Parts: sequence; C-alpha cells; structure tokens
Amino acid sequence: MDIMNFAPCLKPSNKKRFYSVYINIMLLFICTMALQAQDSLPQVKQVSLANTEQFSINSKFVQNENYIIQVSLPIGYSRSERSYPVLYVLDGDKSFGMIKEITDWLIWSKEIRNIIVVGISYGKGTQVWWEKRARDYTQYEDTAYYEYPNAGGADNFLRFIKNELFPVINKNYRTIQDSNAIMGLSFGGLLTSYVLFSQPEMFKSYIIISPSLFFNGNSILKTETDYFKSHKELHKMVFLAYGDSDNKDWVIDPTNEFIKIVQLHKYDSLKFVTQVFKGETHISVFPGALTRGLKTVFRP
Repeated sequence: MDIMNFAPCLKPSNKKRFYSVYINIMLLFICTMALQAQDSLPQVKQVSLANTEQFSINSKFVQNENYIIQVSLPIGYSRSERSYPVLYVLDGDKSFGMIKEITDWLIWSKEIRNIIVVGISYGKGTQVWWEKRARDYTQYEDTAYYEYPNAGGADNFLRFIKNELFPVINKNYRTIQDSNAIMGLSFGGLLTSYVLFSQPEMFKSYIIISPSLFFNGNSILKTETDYFKSHKELHKMVFLAYGDSDNKDWVIDPTNEFIKIVQLHKYDSLKFVTQVFKGETHISVFPGALTRGLKTVFRP
C-alpha cells in the first residue's frame, strides 16, 4: 500500500501527527541525498593553462639554482610550421599566468602578432621568489639600504639566459631569434633597463614597467652614460611606463631622470615610447601598462 493512501484510514486525531512525521522523514531523505551528492563530486584539481608547457634548467652560471621555465604557445602552434617572436617574462612565478592570458586575448582580437611567452620562475613559493629576484635582478650589492643581502647577481643571471635558456628555447620551439623581447616590473624593470645599456644585443624590444631605478644610487644613469660614450645608435624598441601614484623617490623621480637623459642623447634608430598612467600605483599599473607595451612592441 502507498504510504500516502494509508493516511485517510487514520483517525482525524492521528492525521496531523502522521503528516508531521512524514514531512520530517522526507526532509531527512533530501538532506541525506544532498550530502551523498557532495561526497560524490570529482576530486578537486589545480587549474591548468591551455597550450602551456613547463620544464626546468639547472644553471651552471647561477650557483645551486634550478629555474622553472614556463612556455605558452600561440593557438594553432602544433598545426603550423611558422616561427614566432618570443617574449621573455621576469617574475614568472607571479606574472606568467596573467601575461599568457592577456597575450591570448590580444592575439585573438588581432591587436598583436602571435608570440611565444616564456616565463622564468623559481617554483618554490612566494618567500623564495622574493629573495631570489633581488639576487638576479640587481647588478650591484646593496650597500645603501641593507634590505637585500644577496643582491648583485644580475650578470650571472644574464649569462644563464644567454647561454642556457636561449639555446633550449631556440632548439625546442620555432622562434624568430632576432625578434626576442623582455618584460620586467619593479626590480625586473631595473634589470631590463640594465640589459638595454649593457647587453642590448640580447633583445630587440624592451617592456619596462615601474622600474626600481633608485637602486644603488640611481646607478643605471651611469650605465647609460657609459654606453653613450661609444654608441650613438641603438636599434631597439622600448616601451617604458609607470603610475603617477607610485613611490616618488624610488620610481617616479629616478625614472623621469632616466627618460630625460635617454631622450637628450637622441640615439639613432631608437624607438622610445613612454607613458604615465594616472591614478595607478606600483602594482596596479601592471596590467594596463603590459597591454600597452605588448601593443607597442608586437604590433601586427
């Protein structure tokens, strides 16, 4: 007999109690089924990025360092025989995912060319990343602030890029080697500026965002001046940007002085594009400045 058909057989005094018990049983049944459904959900997994690969390089130039290299390939790469420019990204631990996705959007909307994005990372968490970027992105020891005890490893890091990373990327991917670009934020922008006037042949284009040019008493100005003494031509594309709400002493004033000197020297063949983003800070400027830099450097 169906349980609901049984109810009319009860005395009126028992019907109310019957329906109350019935409703409670149904609620218990529904809750039990919901809990079972939750228990049967697929096991949670980490998010993965489409068209990406990752490998490591144990460097001979940077002592005891095993770099994690992240590669984002343009859509259709496997079905094509084309070669592509490469954007090398500093701070890959924090920046690779964002840059890969912004790049994909801009490629999809045909605002930039198809490119390969290569992130250079450490893969050991935020604290290790913070310490090792200070080592790799600074060209001198910290003798003024004493906040970066391992600073001064930029030249070894650049040896790693030039002699170990470049050969692996060019061997395993279809690259246009004379179209390499580099992107750096903060200390990464300091390193990118240093490369531009110490080993400019390493890259064709430079995206410099919120550069921490204050380091070592604005020594980047001496690097640029020394370069200018024997070089009047600089066949490069440079995009440099910062936010007007950034730190005045650490970024804004040193960057403005750097811009003034570079413009004063009027290098032949140098395309030097600068932009100040209103209302943006040292970090909030990053996505917008990156987008503008990509559109400047990789214009279709």
